[in-house]
Amino acid sequence: MSTAIIELNDSGILCHAPGHTLATPTSPGYALLHSQGVITGEQALQQAWLQPQQSFNQYWYQLSLSPLSISNQHARHHADLAYAQLQQLYADTGQPQQMIFAMPSNTTAEHLGILLGLVKASPFTAAGLVDAAVAAASHSGLKGQLLHADIQLHTTVLSQLNSTDLVRRERASQYPDIALKLIHDTWAQFIADRFIREYRYDPLHTAAGEQQLHDRLPQWIEQLNSAAEIETELSAPQGNFRLRIQRSEFIAANQRRWQRLVEALSSTPCDSLLLSHRLASLPGVIDSLQAAGHDNIVALAADATIAACLAQGEAIAAAIDNNADAQLSFITALPGFSAIATTQSAPVTPPQQGCATHLLHGHRAYPLARGLLLLGDGSPSIAAEATAEVSSQAVAEIGINEGRVVLQQGDSSVAIRCDGDWHNLPSGAAIDIGAQTLTLIAVD
Repeated sequence: MSTAIIELNDSGILCHAPGHTLATPTSPGYALLHSQGVITGEQALQQAWLQPQQSFNQYWYQLSLSPLSISNQHARHHADLAYAQLQQLYADTGQPQQMIFAMPSNTTAEHLGILLGLVKASPFTAAGLVDAAVAAASHSGLKGQLLHADIQLHTTVLSQLNSTDLVRRERASQYPDIALKLIHDTWAQFIADRFIREYRYDPLHTAAGEQQLHDRLPQWIEQLNSAAEIETELSAPQGNFRLRIQRSEFIAANQRRWQRLVEALSSTPCDSLLLSHRLASLPGVIDSLQAAGHDNIVALAADATIAACLAQGEAIAAAIDNNADAQLSFITALPGFSAIATTQSAPVTPPQQGCATHLLHGHRAYPLARGLLLLGDGSPSIAAEATAEVSSQAVAEIGINEGRVVLQQGDSSVAIRCDGDWHNLPSGAAIDIGAQTLTLIAVD
């Protein structure tokens, strides 16, 4: 039976289609209502500021049967918009027979009930419901008290987790004042103010200018995550306007929210702080946390939750009969990675004391325990879960063998540089693949 995995975070819904690689496009939680039907995802986002009265983005955060401000025969309430996006996800993932849903920790019983009702009206069944933070943490190999932080369109969610043989959610809290949409709106206003000062052009004065600015903002954010300065450009009736944006000024525009995030995270002591890729990739987040003395940060890979659901499918999936009244349970505890590894036919040898446990790529730490394939662009992929297509693109493999970190080169045409003994690499060793540098780190 074909099974898709859906990570339902409205800032960018991640999907894994059966038979595909982990790298999948995201579908933002935006819907556009018009006379012919409902458009969702990226297409709706590209019209959100052009048609603001017909645009909706709170239907996952406020999943309910409350009526919309405007409606037609295609959608009367938030649940109808969610249903439309579910059908689009069903098509995008190749029309699977069933889906596993990874849900944010702030999901309520009412939200789950409505979601399962929407699924019953769909051509697929629900095979499992799991807490996305628990799933991601279960795959990290980290132990002790963990704090997982993730951001949605309208809130940030902190999940307190206890990781032993089981990774269990103990508590979840949310902060609506630290929301991705508010952060993006602040940055859009900051950039608009700069254009006004330099060109007397306000891109937010017209719907077309506002849409253009928001369309280009994600690319600028990605560039400013690492670059000290970038050049931005907007087209206007008067011509093309360019200006340079300093990373430091860009970060400062949202400094109040970064300080609020630091305060929220600092109020909960933990052994390791896990940041979702959505949060870690925002310029200013890691900077502010490190400046506040946080040295236990682990930035998770974009596919951390999806990979965990693939690895723990049997623990998550459960049979459901759509003709019965049975309801799926929301799973908030999963076996930790070490517990899974001991059940495999070829157990993984634990690392020696002081040995590296993770490979740091950018701001993301990948556990070495199941082996990593290194691709030509330097990006890692978990060896145990890689498809044949991904494996064929690997130029090297790194993992733990008899307690030592071992690097083996595959494609000799790609230059790989690494200091020290390739058969016993220490924590702190750097691996260079082309222009990318990866670092081995030890996470207790």
